[in-house]
Amino acid sequence: MILDCCTIINIEKSPIKEKRYRLFLINGDHYDIGLKNYCYYIDDKDIIRREKAYIKLKSIKQSELLYEMFILNGYSQNVIKNINFFNKEILRNN
Repeated sequence: MILDCCTIINIEKSPIKEKRYRLFLINGDHYDIGLKNYCYYIDDKDIIRREKAYIKLKSIKQSELLYEMFILNGYSQNVIKNINFFNKEILRNN
């Protein structure tokens, strides 16, 4: 898998009305991810919903898809744990 991404250094509430979080990357870029009124794995731990979300998100930019999948639909319901996993395991293995 070719990843067009880099280490996430911070996360905060997005200033964009319809988005949930803003991720800040080590290279100075940022991405606004997550729809405000959408339920993600971090909200309800629904594995089927996580799989459906992956299919729905294929229309957005690859980098945004990658971050949204790992942070909002990751292995934990805790976004900080998902960021740490992403930074440590995903980036290291690519």
